[in-house]
Amino acid sequence: MRRLALAVVSLGVLVACGGTGFHSPLPREFRRVEADFDQAWEAAVRTLLQRGYNIRTVDRSIGTIETGWTTLNPDYAATIFVTEHEDRYSLCGKPTLGQAYRAKQVRLVVTLHPTRPGETGLRTEAVFRTHRYSDTPLWANRLLGDLECGSRGRLEEELRAEIQIRALSDQLERFRRGAH
Repeated sequence: MRRLALAVVSLGVLVACGGTGFHSPLPREFRRVEADFDQAWEAAVRTLLQRGYNIRTVDRSIGTIETGWTTLNPDYAATIFVTEHEDRYSLCGKPTLGQAYRAKQVRLVVTLHPTRPGETGLRTEAVFRTHRYSDTPLWANRLLGDLECGSRGRLEEELRAEIQIRALSDQLERFRRGAH
């Protein structure tokens, strides 16, 4: 009887320790890009396309680019006991007992606004999610829906740096050709 009680308490602790995921922090602040708005805009669009993002909406008048969901980490898998192929971009926490997480996806909202000549403000917001599945013997592999994951901020910073480099290289190419 004592062992049964200990097993029930242990199982309860495992269920309680299972995470429900993380929520993204408040939108990030605008970061400076050393380029005019037009150059920064073109660099942002080209960067997203080159990285394989499906651009869903573009509104240059308000400076917003939104992507659709893109699978970023198809090999990610997590149970309450083991996490495989964790990535550096997001955290999904541990699933509860009887659940599993598989694959990670991301959706981006990139916002640009001119601040002054030769400078543009850039904000990138990444929303991550994983698919939740039942991991119990009778209901294994039954999709339970999606779970939002928290961003570590690394993808947003990588994109900002890549957009900055692309904008500067475009400026350099224009100077090289003699077109100011």
